[in-house]
Amino acid sequence: MDLSANKEVKPPVWTKYKSSGTWYGPVSDCDVLQIRESMVRAKTEKELLRLLLELFKWGDFSQKPLFIELLNHTEDEVVLHLGIRVFCSICTHEDLRDSNNLYFLGCAEAEAVRVFASAAESTLSLEAIPYLLALLEQWDGHADISRALRDSIDAITDCRKVAGDRATIDELGQAYVEYTETLDTQKYYYRTKPAFPGDLTKVLMQRVFMAANQGQSLDMDQISALLSIWSGEKVPGESHTVIHSGNYQHFVAYVQNLAKKPWEKGAKYFYGHQL
Repeated sequence: MDLSANKEVKPPVWTKYKSSGTWYGPVSDCDVLQIRESMVRAKTEKELLRLLLELFKWGDFSQKPLFIELLNHTEDEVVLHLGIRVFCSICTHEDLRDSNNLYFLGCAEAEAVRVFASAAESTLSLEAIPYLLALLEQWDGHADISRALRDSIDAITDCRKVAGDRATIDELGQAYVEYTETLDTQKYYYRTKPAFPGDLTKVLMQRVFMAANQGQSLDMDQISALLSIWSGEKVPGESHTVIHSGNYQHFVAYVQNLAKKPWEKGAKYFYGHQL
């Protein structure tokens, strides 16, 4: 594809997107029509991915097949790694059930596997576990990757309680099967509970209160990122932000604003749009 970007749509700051502890930036000032027109002229994979991401932020997921095609065929590591994160943020159970959508995992290099392992929890889906188990079988001899995959499996299913820290892949698989039998597999889960922003804002405010009393930094990457991505409204601080009386109320106002929105427990959201 020989596509070029509309100059009105500002170029991305790619460093914002590389860390798993950040969100994907604010919604573009350009509307869906402008973004679609820019996509027709985009010249690079980076530009196309960035425009697709802007489209998703507006709640338009009609180009998800194009995004998946890009993800599965790109040879650009930056595009692949960001694409993996975005896929995990927007995928549904149905997307994960189609293994063709995750073709990129079949030939993934070590760093791409690490990215998927760290991002898989944001799928909020039990359907991610078979892929993590398959990768674990392939990479179990690599200590750091194996640990990342096992941690991700445990974060989604809490299988470690059943199978133990030194469980074999077969034992983890059996624990996963038994675990799924106890849940509504149509729902989305975060840390074994139906996903719900209100649960995360409680944890956030507990940390903010403690940090304010002790003059500490927020130090809460994942929950901040998930709340920002689910809502499309950034948590008012970074992990290194020191909490004090001057910014404490910003967090209170943020949580109060999210509480006004009609969230459904066990649903998955991207920038305020239910998937």
